[in-house]
Amino acid sequence: MKPQKDTAFDTYAPGSSPAVSVIVPIYNAGDLLADTITSVLDQTYSDFELILVDDGSTDHSAMVCRTFTDPRIRYFWQNNAGVSAARNSGLAMARGAFIGFIDSDDLWHEDKIAAHMAHFEARPNVGVSYSACQFINKQGALLNTRFRPKMTGITAADVYSRNPIAGGSSAFFRRSVFNEIIEPASGDGCRDYFYTEESAPGLSLAEDHQCWLRIALHSELQFEGVDRFLTCYRIHDEGLSANIPAMNKGWEAIDAYVERVAPELHKMHSARANAYQMRYYARRAIAMKNGALALSYVRKSLGHSLEPFWREPTKSLTTLGAATLMCVMPKLGGRLLGDNLSSKSGDEAWVA
Repeated sequence: MKPQKDTAFDTYAPGSSPAVSVIVPIYNAGDLLADTITSVLDQTYSDFELILVDDGSTDHSAMVCRTFTDPRIRYFWQNNAGVSAARNSGLAMARGAFIGFIDSDDLWHEDKIAAHMAHFEARPNVGVSYSACQFINKQGALLNTRFRPKMTGITAADVYSRNPIAGGSSAFFRRSVFNEIIEPASGDGCRDYFYTEESAPGLSLAEDHQCWLRIALHSELQFEGVDRFLTCYRIHDEGLSANIPAMNKGWEAIDAYVERVAPELHKMHSARANAYQMRYYARRAIAMKNGALALSYVRKSLGHSLEPFWREPTKSLTTLGAATLMCVMPKLGGRLLGDNLSSKSGDEAWVA
């Protein structure tokens, strides 16, 4: 799909080549989009273009974009085709040698681009540079949980089983790694950077995780983290991360892909990968106050592997206990675990 350019939103000098291309896929994000754009424009590192790909929004997202006059902004509109198609469109238009993505409701620390560019300069064998992240509520207030993944020694098994990148706003990439994951270089039949076959308009089915995994399988460049909290993921009911059935459908596509293209990796790590993934869904269900759904995913986790329980007993046992409590005594469970995601203590601890 070729996006349609609004020339009033593409003032970046023709023929110029910024070092970095930042891509924002947009779909009906008008209420939160301005904060996201501002967090990019306020970066201490300035040699970038900001590509806004509007995936057929029907709200006031386009009006929000029009309020910004920074010449680094390039705005494009396309018919609604899903977040993966929007990312693919952004990549097709990107002119930078380094690529970063940020979802239209998330925020970056002002030094994020600078930190990743310094990382790439110091580590020429690194193709994917990601960071630790914090979580914020819909109003932008910090929640009481963080995600600090494994930072070094990352293998394809790590990306498959635990996904250190976590989401679509954490990582920066050398542009070259994307050329290695599509035909003919990849040899796996994929012709898009982000897989779109399973994607419904406006809905993410974890194609970002699949893309990271394809990079881990096909590129010789390494994954490595910057051990700083440089990304803020927003948690709210309208977000894609609140749609657990859709997330699970995406995970099933990832698992099937690994079984097809890397059968030995699947044989050795599928059980543990599924166990951790199901536990994650259980914790998301707890955050949404759905005890029955949470307990069903705890059972699925146990059915795949006991590794999360012996490797991370506190986290796994508290997940089981919370899910059980919410099923047996839902009112008491709700009070003990916090009444809503915007509380200063309670269920924000269950988002990771």
